[in-house]
Amino acid sequence: MGLDDSEAVTARQLFQELIHKFKKQKIEDPEISARWIVEEAVGLTGADFFTKQDEKLTVRMVAAADSMSDRRIKGEPLQYVVGHWGFRELDLAVDHRALIPRPETESVVEKGIQYLKSLTSSNGEVLKVVELGTGTGAIALSIAKEVPETKVHATDVSAEALSLTRSNLAGLGRAASNVSLCEGSWFDPLPDVLRGELDLIVSNPPYVSESDELPLVVKDWEPGLALFAEANGFAHLLHIAVEARSWLKPNGMLLLECAEAQCFKLKSLLISRGYEKVTIGLDLAGRERMVSGYRPANDISAEHFSGAMSALKSGKFVVTTTDTVPGILAAYSNSDAVITTYVAKGRPLDQPMPVLVSGIEQALQLVEFSDKATALAREHWPGPLTLVATRLDGPDPVHKGNTLGVRVPDLGWLRLLIDEVGPVTGSSANVHDLLPENSAEKAAASLHLTPGYVVPGSSETDVASTVLDVTKSEARVLRLGAIDISDQKM
Repeated sequence: MGLDDSEAVTARQLFQELIHKFKKQKIEDPEISARWIVEEAVGLTGADFFTKQDEKLTVRMVAAADSMSDRRIKGEPLQYVVGHWGFRELDLAVDHRALIPRPETESVVEKGIQYLKSLTSSNGEVLKVVELGTGTGAIALSIAKEVPETKVHATDVSAEALSLTRSNLAGLGRAASNVSLCEGSWFDPLPDVLRGELDLIVSNPPYVSESDELPLVVKDWEPGLALFAEANGFAHLLHIAVEARSWLKPNGMLLLECAEAQCFKLKSLLISRGYEKVTIGLDLAGRERMVSGYRPANDISAEHFSGAMSALKSGKFVVTTTDTVPGILAAYSNSDAVITTYVAKGRPLDQPMPVLVSGIEQALQLVEFSDKATALAREHWPGPLTLVATRLDGPDPVHKGNTLGVRVPDLGWLRLLIDEVGPVTGSSANVHDLLPENSAEKAAASLHLTPGYVVPGSSETDVASTVLDVTKSEARVLRLGAIDISDQKM
């Protein structure tokens, strides 16, 4: 624009000139860009923008506006141009070192804060929170400010991003003492003392595929390290979901932002990794944009989990509690191990045993589901519903039948075990034609063979699963059990 000693312009004139300039250069939202730049260059905020528009500007003010407008015309994001941006109750410094905080992430923070506040009402303990990939610090600092009872650890692999976080932390006030910054990849820099102690793990990780088309204002200016991920954008979401469970305390929440198209895949992953109450959440625009899940309160000990996993991997069978009756488990891929369970039960080899899977993905590696069958699985899994479907690879190697009954158990630790070792037989742990025992120890003692491992405890119910045949277009009830399907449209 330019300005000399004999000529002065007002904020109103500067504003109109910038709008004209931006429209000519086809800048998106020219009025918004012009207003933000005028406010920043002149020092106007809120109502001052309207009440002081006719005040004369200094040479320095106009020069600052010219400099910022030139950057905006070159395509630089408005947030980087003005150097700060609002996020919930914070005004954050933003620049090329980190992603620009976005409204959809505010919805993620809101969900996390609501959960933390529900905990503060029941106990006075300090709540432990980790944010992974903190960037500007928007999530971590918002939580620290709005939930004073928290101790927040924020990690980032980028030293540059963390330097920006420190700048924002310095302006947080008293709440800054509740935030610790850790440089490193995801969980790596966290003190091991936090393992199994976290109330909330939250992250907005890179989830964009490198093949995705992004607006140039994003692709050319925001850091690629914070945008892109391998495996079609899913690599970091997968890593965090797998690792986070052991860092959470019982009933602790994992909360992840993702793309709308990734929500169902991420939900399925959390289910298969043994999280419970897994849900998809909406952002402010009503789009699916986050997935959350909780570590179950009823996990078995690490010793029993390891013992069961070792036995299954070595070809032995395991007796354990399930969400129905005590079950006898063997790796389904090991026919010799499966036959051992038939011998232990005294069950004829021509009678099929159901198979437990960690989620729909594992099921679809074994059987063929129609759309109706998939809908039933999505509605009732995890849970005591066994779906009998056509086996994909021909007759079963043991019972020789062309169908297979599959289900996803409700117990989170059992789903995690199955996800680690693969699908397992899931028959009740009782001698053939006898009623099953309620405790795993008694069930194991009643068998004809000694299990490789017994996970002690009693099952939550003595009712077997409901069994539906979904090999035809209309599902058919083979056995009524724990799930009442009388009102289901099949």
